[in-house]
Formats: sequence, structure tokens, C-alpha cells
Amino acid sequence: MKKIFKNLVGKLLILTVLLSMSVSAFAQQNDKGVARVQKNNGIYAFCDNEPISEYDILDRVKSNMSWTGQFNEIRNKLIKKAVKDYPNCDGVVISMAQGGTDRAIIIKFKDGQDKDNLALARANKVNGLYIFTDCEPVNEYDIIDRESNFMAWSSQYQAIRDKLVKKAVKDQPNASGVILNFSTGGVDRASVIKFK
Repeated sequence: MKKIFKNLVGKLLILTVLLSMSVSAFAQQNDKGVARVQKNNGIYAFCDNEPISEYDILDRVKSNMSWTGQFNEIRNKLIKKAVKDYPNCDGVVISMAQGGTDRAIIIKFKDGQDKDNLALARANKVNGLYIFTDCEPVNEYDIIDRESNFMAWSSQYQAIRDKLVKKAVKDQPNASGVILNFSTGGVDRASVIKFK
């Protein structure tokens, strides 16, 4: 009887784990705001999105004055500082402040997590659109329009993002999100997308 009970408990445990993995995969696939972030200088950079995997906070850092105030310069400085101070960190969660101090949380992912999921993030929404900065949506989409910031009246991340999103919402009311591409010294662009 004990042997039958042990076998049953073992099978139930395996079934529970498999079911939980399936539910998690299904939920991520149906969550349109899930994105895969890129590594920069060997660590994940999360901006306008939040890691899905659990993590510990190692430290918080601020950006020093930047020469241009442009997104790429500030992001790269925050990443370099994180890697220098914490060579074993896994990533940074960056908060860009309009007219204030840009910050990053230096993170280390908790042990035992699926390595394939460490790059996954949940994108923030602005004016109803998902914002994909330095990341790519995991769900299939079509690019329905492209917007550009030719007249850069501000180099601040939030100002440029909000201007591009406002134009996308006006021009494409059925859009799902925007994929932002910031260029140092060039034209910042947004690919306006609709999920399939």
C-alpha cells in the first residue's frame, strides 16, 4: 500500500510541475506585453519594462551628468557602472526621468530559474500602447507604420518616447504597441505594431 501511495504522489508531483509549466508558457504567449530584451555589455538591460523572472536587488545607481543627455549614452553609462561595481550582476532595470536623475537597479536573478526566461520582460504601456525599448515582442506582429523624431526638441527619453507614442496613437488608432529605436546623434524611430 505504501509503495502504491509513493508512486501516486510521485506521479501527481510530476503532473503538477508539467501543468504549471504549461500554464506559465500559455500565459506568457497570450500576454501581448511580453518581450525579449537584449544583452548589452554582457548583462540584460530592462528599460520601460520589468523582468518576468524573480531577482534580488544588488544596488541602486544614478547616472552622472551626460554630455548629450541621449538615451543610448545614459543607458550605456548605467550599464558600465553596474558591470564595474558588480561584475557578477545579471542586469539593470533602468528608469529614465524627465528632467531629473536617471537611475538603474542592479539585479541578480534568483537561483533555479529557467535560463531561457531570464531575458523575458513585461513591457509598460503608455497611452494604451506597449512600449518596447531595447527589446522585441515575443508574440507575432505586423509593422503597420513607422514614426520618426526628426525635430529633436528634446533629447530626453520620456519626451521623445511620448512624442512618438502620441503620433502613433493619432495615426494608427488600432495599434498595439511601438518598438523604439534610439540613435545617438541621429533620428529616433518607432515601428508601430499590431499583434496578429
